[in-house]
Amino acid sequence: MVDTFSYDTLYSEKSIDDPLKPAAHATYDFAVAYPAPETLPMDGLIQALQVAVDSDSEKVLAEMAYYPQQLGALELREYTCAKLAADRGFTVTPEEVALTNGSGEALGLVIQALTNPGDVVLAEEFVYMGTTAQLRRFGADIRGIAMDKGGIIPEALDDQIVALTAAGEKPKYLYTIPEHQNPVGSTLSTERRKAILKIAHKHGMPILEDDCYVDLRYKGEMQPAFRALDDSGIVVYVASYSKLLAPGLRMGYFTASPELMRRALSFKIGSGPNQFAAVAIEGFLKNNLDSHRDNFTPMLEAKCASMLASLEKHFGDSGATWSTPEGGCYVWLTMPESSDIASIRDEVFQQGVGYVAGTNFEADASGRIGSNCARLCFAFESVEKNAEGIALLAQLFKRHGQM
Repeated sequence: MVDTFSYDTLYSEKSIDDPLKPAAHATYDFAVAYPAPETLPMDGLIQALQVAVDSDSEKVLAEMAYYPQQLGALELREYTCAKLAADRGFTVTPEEVALTNGSGEALGLVIQALTNPGDVVLAEEFVYMGTTAQLRRFGADIRGIAMDKGGIIPEALDDQIVALTAAGEKPKYLYTIPEHQNPVGSTLSTERRKAILKIAHKHGMPILEDDCYVDLRYKGEMQPAFRALDDSGIVVYVASYSKLLAPGLRMGYFTASPELMRRALSFKIGSGPNQFAAVAIEGFLKNNLDSHRDNFTPMLEAKCASMLASLEKHFGDSGATWSTPEGGCYVWLTMPESSDIASIRDEVFQQGVGYVAGTNFEADASGRIGSNCARLCFAFESVEKNAEGIALLAQLFKRHGQM
């Protein structure tokens, strides 16, 4: 018998024995963070690839024969510039856009370029756990900012910066998801964005703007990006094609001041992202963006309306409150303060309904403010399953003494 080789004394100090997490889905899966699967334009993406090959096969083949350049495919960067100008109201050149393997990679590169261990970073008091995991991985000390149904409260932000600075803990930068925020679903008004920018300049604090849900609006008015309201370089803009098209494509991007972009890209390992996916995305969206939006936004709205109606029917007299988003994928459920739906999450999942407990989204990971909250994704399940799943969730909360 051959002895198994041991690496026990060889692992790096930063390596973690992190268990693999196989995907698991409840019968009613409101825990996922996916867009509606029936809206994924697979036929259109495949056709766009075919058109690109047929129209200039030598060019496509030549590009595929090399590793992608560091910034990613030029055609998709050019399209991204046009889309940003039309949709988000600011102008950049293709050389100022870097394509990445999803917005997660873009955020990770910027975080590494800006963060030393121990740096204080601000974020909404409830915010996307994927980014807080990256911030902690690179040593950030995350502090949560008070929110209301309109998102970050500018006065609370200013007061917090003043207090932290007085205590010798001046924040390094602000991370925010201003449009259809994950997990609470809020959108910052233009007035609040202007106020937050004024505060950022006052304290010399950059804003890391995560705009990955902006394409998922189905009612109300899209607000201008932070980046569109300020051309000084204080805003780093990150977005993605994942929610608009398909997460499996893994295509995000960012734009920042030239030096910050160079420093961020210095942490990138390997070449640019998948050239094949870039050709498909650019080819499809340049001819189909509006029709694709017109296809999926009514579906999102119907699914959200179904979940909200079922919450009203089954939770209306429970003392619970919930958000009413105008886009995105999520409803934020807040049970009475005496409830602890975080502790029963796994049991409820096994009994048929998945959700992500609010404690997972606490910026400071304190465990103090999220145990009675949950993020519910309405985008993945059907209209019917949204209604049925919320009805079952109410039954399960009652069974576990939380309603």
